[in-house]
Amino acid sequence: MHLLLYLTCFLLFPQQYFALFGNSLKKLREKASSMYKTQKKGVHLNFMGNVASDYPGTNPKYIKINEDNWEEYYSCLKKQEENLGRQLSMTPQAIVGFEGASVKLECRICISPLEKESKELIKWEWAPIEGKHLEPVDYNENIIISPEDKTLHLYNLETSHSGQYMCVLADASTTPYFLTIIGLNESEILEVHSPEAPVGPYPKDFEYIQQYDLILDTEWSDWSTCSTCDKIGKRHKLGYCTIYSKQNRDLTVSSKILNNSLIVDEDNYSTIDELIEIDFNISTVSTTEEQITGQTEAESISSTDLELFTVFEFGIPCDSHILPSVVRKIPQIKARKNEIMMGFCRVKCEKNTVFVVKDRHGNVIEKVNNSAGLYSLKQPMPPLEPAVARTLVYGIKGKSIVLSCPGSMNTDAPIQWQLGDKNLIPEVIAQESNRRIFISITDKIHIKDAKIADSNIYSCWQREELAGTIRLVVEKKLEFNFNHTVMLIGIVIIMCVFLQVFVKAIVGRKYAKV
Repeated sequence: MHLLLYLTCFLLFPQQYFALFGNSLKKLREKASSMYKTQKKGVHLNFMGNVASDYPGTNPKYIKINEDNWEEYYSCLKKQEENLGRQLSMTPQAIVGFEGASVKLECRICISPLEKESKELIKWEWAPIEGKHLEPVDYNENIIISPEDKTLHLYNLETSHSGQYMCVLADASTTPYFLTIIGLNESEILEVHSPEAPVGPYPKDFEYIQQYDLILDTEWSDWSTCSTCDKIGKRHKLGYCTIYSKQNRDLTVSSKILNNSLIVDEDNYSTIDELIEIDFNISTVSTTEEQITGQTEAESISSTDLELFTVFEFGIPCDSHILPSVVRKIPQIKARKNEIMMGFCRVKCEKNTVFVVKDRHGNVIEKVNNSAGLYSLKQPMPPLEPAVARTLVYGIKGKSIVLSCPGSMNTDAPIQWQLGDKNLIPEVIAQESNRRIFISITDKIHIKDAKIADSNIYSCWQREELAGTIRLVVEKKLEFNFNHTVMLIGIVIIMCVFLQVFVKAIVGRKYAKV
């Protein structure tokens, strides 16, 4: 009898349990699922509330995503290992940038897919040249951190941006960057053509400074963004004069060696040591005055100054603020200029970027056209649009004026100038003004012998977006030209008058007392 009663209770208890608590459990599961969705917006979750790509199970789609995430992590570790210096430590990097241009600093901290939540804790710190400690980077419309890989983008560079930068995660930090921003002076930059071009000038080859065991070469940036799309545009890339220690530099050169006309077969000579040996045998016939000057200055350069190049294995730019001044005075380094190369391009205009939101079952619940300036609440905040920079410039009639674009649309695309609603084509404006007005290769407007009629509003554009405007006012200046002889005679006369008045005052005072 008791056994039958126990059996009946055992069979009825689950039904009673689920009848009483089933709705509560269902609500609890829905609440947990809602909480996970709130914490991980836009991420597809499995039935346990975990990210589906982290626990793919047998789903081939999520297995592939999981494999790609781990492959990216291992690639990052491999890249870090390749960048280790001779002392098996991260090698610091010295880089330069031009005023008004842009620069990109990569964060080399590797985070595994299991720790990807920590990526949001990554931050950048910096210290100015004279700064004594690091402080957080102040992000604004021209200083942006990429949410995907935490790369730091600096646009519309100014000299005040020079300093040391580091990517930091808790107590871990990456190799430091030493950034130097320099003015873009046309007289200190050389325009060159591609080696495939029929005429030069061509980029300079590397030079070996045997006396100091240094290599002087040009480090080229990537091509900039094309100035327009769906039609012929322009692009450029910059070549920075850079100094390397010979023991850290092993180049493959397949063209001319140094300043000689000898053509080298890349199959026979592949390292810089072999090329330097050939060049030395050719150039030891005579000693130039420049070499003699360099030998004279050798005594002032110590081994400590040269030891810096063993630490910076990727070289130090010739204009870097960390370069010792005595090294900068070496004749070959003083004579070497930065270079710039222009090219034509044609790219397709980007199609509309649509952000799609799906539920856990893969059903589309929202589509937003980001290209139209519309964004979903389930995606990260878009970067701030740079404000249009406006400035007022006064010029003097008859003098020279240089106009630089005061703003940037957070892109490295070349500048397009407009006067009112009229495009200023460099070749046309130079010809029409008989070279009185021209646009330089660095996208600056040069006005010689300025006239009152040059007063106007000049606007600069990037990728057909307004970056800045300049209101130029050219005025007459009243100048007084004095003859030095006449001025000297006048000063003597005035002093004599003052002396006469002083003497009379003294004499009159004396007689008054009597």
